[in-house]
Amino acid sequence: MILSKKEKLMMNAVYSMASPSGQCLATKVELLSKIPYDKDFREEDIEKTLEALKIEGYFEYDKAAKKDETVYVIVLKGKGLSYERDKKKSRRKLIIRLALAVVCALIGWAVKEIISAII
Repeated sequence: MILSKKEKLMMNAVYSMASPSGQCLATKVELLSKIPYDKDFREEDIEKTLEALKIEGYFEYDKAAKKDETVYVIVLKGKGLSYERDKKKSRRKLIIRLALAVVCALIGWAVKEIISAII
């Protein structure tokens, strides 16, 4: 499944905060601090984005109250633990596709030039 922009931002934030075992405690402020300021991500988006990622199977989370503040207890599942690897894999796949398109375009241009030189 392809993640939306907000889901990718949230997944990057959660993954960066998670321990090697895939667990983390995070407040809304901590999550927002991990998201770049130039991105359109608001406090109201946190809950629905976390829920969407939970439905997709990236992690499980629960809410807890600590001194009148909501704390999210997040445990990454299989898809969440492999998120960084999958991100690198898809980036590498995109680069290969772009390189292949450039090579095909160059071959097409070369064939056109050869044919026009012969005729």
